[in-house]
Amino acid sequence: MRQWITFILGFLSFLAVAIIILVLFLGNKPYSETEQLAIDRAKSEQLIEDVERAYVYTNTEASVTVLGTNSKGELTAVFVPKDGGKMQAALLKDEITAQQAREIVVDEMAVKKILHTKLGMEKDGPVWEVAFLDEKDSLNYVYLSASDGTWWKRILNL
Repeated sequence: MRQWITFILGFLSFLAVAIIILVLFLGNKPYSETEQLAIDRAKSEQLIEDVERAYVYTNTEASVTVLGTNSKGELTAVFVPKDGGKMQAALLKDEITAQQAREIVVDEMAVKKILHTKLGMEKDGPVWEVAFLDEKDSLNYVYLSASDGTWWKRILNL
């Protein structure tokens, strides 16, 4: 009897781990496919040559930001709309970096933990989205202009 209980508990544990891995893999698949399609599209239109990173950026509309270098070796961001609209490219050599955006936020806000920093395209141009938890564990999103680091928008205490 004791062997059966051990076997059943072991089998259920294995099954639970397998289901968790399957859910995580299948849950991330749409993002991975969307990012890969955006990378392929940016490369096919020769806006970017070598890709360092790509991620989904969502505000009023979803898009994929592809970061890398162009054919001249310049650091470039390509903003690929999810609906297949017109892509936009921006050279990042004169823009503030993700690290500088985080430092601006940390200097001016009560930041406990930064969750992510993403570059995205808004109506006023490229912006850095910095998501963080404050000292009260409230979720906050702040947006800084990528051109000069000025505050564009703040969504606080969620």
